[in-house]
Amino acid sequence: MNKKEQIIETAIELFAIHGIEKTSINAICKQSNVSKGLVFHHFKNKNELLKEVFIRMDQIISDVNSSIDHSLPAKERLVQLLEKIFAAMASDEHQIFYRLHYQLSTQPAIRSILTDLIEDRRKVMLDSIKSIFNEIPGADGVVGSHMIVAEIDGIALNYVFSCEDFPLEKIKDVFIKKHLSLL
Repeated sequence: MNKKEQIIETAIELFAIHGIEKTSINAICKQSNVSKGLVFHHFKNKNELLKEVFIRMDQIISDVNSSIDHSLPAKERLVQLLEKIFAAMASDEHQIFYRLHYQLSTQPAIRSILTDLIEDRRKVMLDSIKSIFNEIPGADGVVGSHMIVAEIDGIALNYVFSCEDFPLEKIKDVFIKKHLSLL
């Protein structure tokens, strides 16, 4: 991992644990064992680093979307997409991304820095689901995609901040069955 990647990974960890405002560039430097000058060589300021962190988090969505078999019929693609979203959510590696995502989403000052990136992420998520719904006769792509994204956000929020006994696998199964029965 190069130094820039190391800085981003450290920022993700510290931002998720301590919050954006309580994480200083000095703390990131110390944890990632780099100089302040190197951080500012790669990032103009803390807000630019935050944007890079957010972009890194978008990689989860891109990975899920790119792993879908587009030759499958629409309902099978929907199931595959939902399975992969839940698998990403359950991944220990991604837990920190989800925690940070919710912190970023609930802080108005931070949201204002990331407005364009947040909107782009939302559009990608909605469009990927809407394109599947649009191939299913009688399905409403707009409503269906918004419902699924909203429900997944709620499930992820509860899962990430819950105790160990959250029944994610059972919820996934019921969630998929519910949405298939609505189509």
